[in-house]
Amino acid sequence: MRILIAAGGTGGHICPGLAITSYLKENFQDVRVLWVGGNRDTDSRLLPPHDLKFVSISMQSWPRQFSAKWIDFAWNTLLSFLQVFLVLIRFRPHVVVGTGSYHSFPPVILSYFLGIKTFISEQNVNPSLTNKLLARFASRIATSFPQTRGFLPRSERHKVRLVGNPIRPEILKTSRKKGLRALGLKEGCFTLSFLGGSQGAHILNQVGIETVDLLKKEKNLKTVQVVFITGRKDLALVREYFRLAEVPSVIREYMSQIQYAYAASDLVVCRSGATTLAEITARGLPAILIPYPHATNSHQLENAKFLEAQGAAYTILEKDLTAPTLATVILKFVRNHDLLREMGKRGKQLALPRATEMIASTILDLGKTRC
Repeated sequence: MRILIAAGGTGGHICPGLAITSYLKENFQDVRVLWVGGNRDTDSRLLPPHDLKFVSISMQSWPRQFSAKWIDFAWNTLLSFLQVFLVLIRFRPHVVVGTGSYHSFPPVILSYFLGIKTFISEQNVNPSLTNKLLARFASRIATSFPQTRGFLPRSERHKVRLVGNPIRPEILKTSRKKGLRALGLKEGCFTLSFLGGSQGAHILNQVGIETVDLLKKEKNLKTVQVVFITGRKDLALVREYFRLAEVPSVIREYMSQIQYAYAASDLVVCRSGATTLAEITARGLPAILIPYPHATNSHQLENAKFLEAQGAAYTILEKDLTAPTLATVILKFVRNHDLLREMGKRGKQLALPRATEMIASTILDLGKTRC
């Protein structure tokens, strides 16, 4: 069976596609996968290790305001439709899968008119503009939150299945002992992780090191060790701070094997992108969420509000984020392990850990049918 996966731009769209791809390739030898995406830094960093057949298209993100950018957008959209048409003719996929990025717009629409089955996956509470537009062209729609169905066109809601956000199996399989060993950290210590996402988060880096500075002054916190994923721009800054601070730490620009950081962590401070939330809830990890305020349709805020309402996370808005505020919240959790355990337990109750398997099964079923 031939499956085309269209995703790109951010880790939030790429990682679910990679999880689906890995599961299909590992469990079904007769499946061939072709990846259609972009050429941003995130694509070039995340995709090469997976040895995928890859085609780059010219599709750009939707301009949010009327400007000259619409001329470039229109031209690149037309060019992308031509590029994708040629790919579809040559590869002849049985199913086309989109994970919500703008790269999935031409493949899903063209596939609909060519009689090819289509599947789209929505990771956030509030669907992306791409997925809202693609809903009528999709054969099946997978969601990660129960309320997402209500944001889609009423006429297309019968296609929706609540299955969760696909994650890689190693996220769940990696033990704490293995994670600590892989990162060179000690057992018996409290591991605090600052995870800035696939592109890093400057404010989280800056406030994070200031927070660790405050935590160092607490006499009973000598056993804290830190994992810090910074992104490219702040890597040197954060490394220099921890070198001088003499706090046990692991500092990385990006961690492709993020399962080690999750497995080693007792508490994470992170953005509230859907893939991150799927991974931490699957592991039952307590989290302090800092939603990215400029995310389209405030989707990170909506994701965070959902988890916080269920008692599965604590949210601090970026405008309220200061080192004293963050340190106070961290100390509350460090000093109350029952609170940590309860938050982790509630997160795990929200998790849908079989999402990858269920999505793969749906894709294969679609591939066996004809329009």
